[in-house]
Amino acid sequence: MNQQGQWQVSGSEAELYELYKVPRIFRPAAERLLERVPPRPGERVLDVACGTGIVARLAVMRVGPAGKVAGLDLNARMIAMARANTPASARPVEWKQGDAQVLPFEDGSFDRVYCQQGLQFFPDKPRALREMRRALAPGGIAALSVWRPANPGSPYNAALAEGLEKHADATAAKLSLVPFTLGDPSVLGKLAGDAGFEAIEIETATFTRYIEPTQEWLLQDTAGLPYSTAVASMDSVTRAAMLREIASKLKPYWNGNTFAIPMETHIVIAHK
Repeated sequence: MNQQGQWQVSGSEAELYELYKVPRIFRPAAERLLERVPPRPGERVLDVACGTGIVARLAVMRVGPAGKVAGLDLNARMIAMARANTPASARPVEWKQGDAQVLPFEDGSFDRVYCQQGLQFFPDKPRALREMRRALAPGGIAALSVWRPANPGSPYNAALAEGLEKHADATAAKLSLVPFTLGDPSVLGKLAGDAGFEAIEIETATFTRYIEPTQEWLLQDTAGLPYSTAVASMDSVTRAAMLREIASKLKPYWNGNTFAIPMETHIVIAHK
């Protein structure tokens, strides 16, 4: 199974993603992305690999009544959750199940194409980028975010991987780092350039992630992920030992109540 397949959720996992991952990670990241490349009133926006749709849901409030927003994800459960979580008061979003490598949209359909933390999972990254460019109107902009490598971009995830390696197995540790495997800016720039994009900029944005040193928090945070079984199947003594080791590595980030951990993402801005 490829990385994209391993990271597909099923059943109630889409609900857990929306409940825990979106407010803790993906909404703050989406806010940074849209602050850097804001959609303007009246523009047509596409959110590729939208998950439960946080980028699209934030964008629809910015484009106004004359704008248009669509969200696409390979996973039907994610699309269903995105649709269910779109406020009734918001303008409709066109939610589609589909493959980023074969976008079901006509050439030049959008002014902005966003892809938050999806590119690293696509089996054919060049093809997906060419599709994003095809879907853009002349002068359009693609804005993609990709995590910086966990060490040093996400101290928590680096510590978690070390804990999984020691207390679970190497496979779980490796899986936990898959989201951070496309963090080299030179690679990102070359991929975008080879897809035909121009005036490519790559910046690094940071937000704060709050980590609670409890087993309940850890089980919530890893629920539905490819390595969740490795965490859930640990006995509580082993899991507690792993948490203590993670906490010791994160000690400089303790704020008196939680660990306030910086998390860094590259933002790629590419023009058609």
